[in-house]
Amino acid sequence: MLRCILIALSFLGGGAAAQAPDWRSAAPSLPLSAPVTAFTTPVAIGGAAWGPWRKLCREQSERPDRAPRRDCLSVAAVERDAAARAVRLSLAPEVLRGEKLAVLRRDDGSIISFTHEPLDAARDGALVPWRRQFESWSLTARRLAPGAIFEMPIPDQARGATCRPEGLSRLGARQVLVAICAVELAGPLGNTGQEARIAIAGRVAIDVPTGMIAAQGYAARIETFNGGRSNGVVVLPSRHWLE
Repeated sequence: MLRCILIALSFLGGGAAAQAPDWRSAAPSLPLSAPVTAFTTPVAIGGAAWGPWRKLCREQSERPDRAPRRDCLSVAAVERDAAARAVRLSLAPEVLRGEKLAVLRRDDGSIISFTHEPLDAARDGALVPWRRQFESWSLTARRLAPGAIFEMPIPDQARGATCRPEGLSRLGARQVLVAICAVELAGPLGNTGQEARIAIAGRVAIDVPTGMIAAQGYAARIETFNGGRSNGVVVLPSRHWLE
């Protein structure tokens, strides 16, 4: 997200993009395979460490005048670690040819480790963005009551998005809980001397058996200020999905 904001800032320097009547409408829709239906009793989320997925992908718009940038993690191997009550995932980023990442995710959704494969402590710092992204896709086990508010992590941000369950649906053969999420952030933008106000809104589909966020579509409204004067607004859509 920080990368998108910085690129959007450079775009604003040349003139702001036209804003849609409702910026939230720019959020990509979820690829649901069934209608969303309300639920009346708490739903248990999580309990299994992994599902059938072979790829984790994200697609982010960095400028309104360009096609979105897509990158994926391919799941090269899944190995059960019974003693740890976890699965060991071997992930291969498509943009980093030859790289392999090792993730240990427990049945309760917690991430025990996220390292290079084989271990290489000197290079682990380069994994921080991917680790934060993966952690934001991985909710810990919980029970969600109808209308209950919960928080979803946002990569590179101390504050997460506030989410409210909308209902139950399906993504293919998997049951998902659909939630509406939003957050507003404000503060200095790096060392640019400018201020930024960012509002993010969208919907997520949480895989009920695992607590993994199986799909997400959101829009970010970014407005920057210089000396209290607005530079303009850009609205950037993004999405991620498991397949």
